[in-house]
Amino acid sequence: MAFFDILKQSISGRPLNIKEPTFIRDECDAQSQIEKMEELKKTAPPEISKQIEQDIKMLSYGISGENMVAYELKNSYMPILILRDLYLEYKGLTAQIDYVVIDTKFILIVECKKMTGDIEVTNNGDFIRLFKSSTGKIYKREGIYSPIVQNERHLELIKHILCDDMASITEKKCKVLLHSIVVFANPKTIVNIKYAKADTKKSTIRCDQLIIHMKALHDLNKDGPWFPEDGMYRVAEVLMEHHKENEVDYTQKYGLTSNVDQPEEVKEEQPQPAPTSSVSIEELPIYKELREYRLIKSREEGIKPYYIYNNTQLEQIIGLMPETYAELMQIKGFADIKCKKYGDAVINIVKKYK
Repeated sequence: MAFFDILKQSISGRPLNIKEPTFIRDECDAQSQIEKMEELKKTAPPEISKQIEQDIKMLSYGISGENMVAYELKNSYMPILILRDLYLEYKGLTAQIDYVVIDTKFILIVECKKMTGDIEVTNNGDFIRLFKSSTGKIYKREGIYSPIVQNERHLELIKHILCDDMASITEKKCKVLLHSIVVFANPKTIVNIKYAKADTKKSTIRCDQLIIHMKALHDLNKDGPWFPEDGMYRVAEVLMEHHKENEVDYTQKYGLTSNVDQPEEVKEEQPQPAPTSSVSIEELPIYKELREYRLIKSREEGIKPYYIYNNTQLEQIIGLMPETYAELMQIKGFADIKCKKYGDAVINIVKKYK
C-alpha cells in the first residue's frame, strides 16, 4: 500500500477499497428450511400438514422482514460489510443472528422483527403484543420474549468470540465498537414505547430509521477506535469461522418418526480429500487450477479468496469431484447463491480431471 494511501486511511478511518455495502454472506437458511417443510407437507397427515403450513407462513413472514432490512442496507451507500443469517456456535452457546453490520467505527447486531399486531413496551421492559379487531378494539394481549434481551445475548457472544480470536480486540474496545438494535420491519405495526425506559427507546427503531441510526453510530465514535479495511474483513472472517448450518430434523419436530423399529441412523459423511499417496494435495493440477480460479474471482469481486471457498472446501471439492449443483451443495458452505455464482466454473474444472 502506497504511503499516501496509508496516510489517507489513518486520517479518515475509512476503507480504501470498500466503496459500497458489501454482503459477505447474503444467504437465508430459512428459505431452505421452507423447501424442506414443503416437501414434508406432501406426505404428512392432514392435522400435521396444517401445522407445517402455519410454520411456513411464519418463516416466510420473517424472511420478508429480513428482506426489507436487506433493502435498507443495500441502499445505505455506506462502505460496510454485511453478514446475514448467522448461526453461531461457541463454547457450548448458540445464537441465531439476523444481521451483523461491520463499519470502520462500529459492529452492529441487528435483530429483525416483523409481526402482526401492535407492540407496547412497559416501564419494566416487558414487550406486549396487541391484537386488534377491524374496529381497533383490542381482543387479545400476549407477552413476547424481549428482543432487546435476546439481542444483548447475541452481542455478548460476539464479544467473547472477537476478544478470544482477535488480538487487536479487547473488552474495552468492544464497549465502544459493539452495538445492537431491534428493527421492526412491518410498516403497519405501531410500537408504543411511551412508558419505556430511555435505554429501551434507544434500542428499538423502525426499518426506515436504520440508515440514519447507522450514520449516527459512525459519527458518535468519531474520535474512538476504528477498523482499517483488513480489520473489517478479519471480523467477518472470524464470525464466519464460527457459523454453522442450523439443521432442523423436521420429521422429529412434527412427530412423524418413531423410535420403535426404526433402522439405525446412517450419518452422512462430509466429503473428504482424495488420498494422494506420496504426492501432497497442493501439488495436484486440479488443486492448482481451483486455487487459481478462486484468486482470479476474488480479485474481480474485490473480496478475499476464502470467501469464494476456503482451503477445506477446496479439498472437499477434490474429494467429492461434483458434477452437479446437488453434489456440490453437499459441501458445507455451498448453498444456492454460491452455487449460482461459482458452481458452473467449479464443475467445469472438476470435469477436466474426472
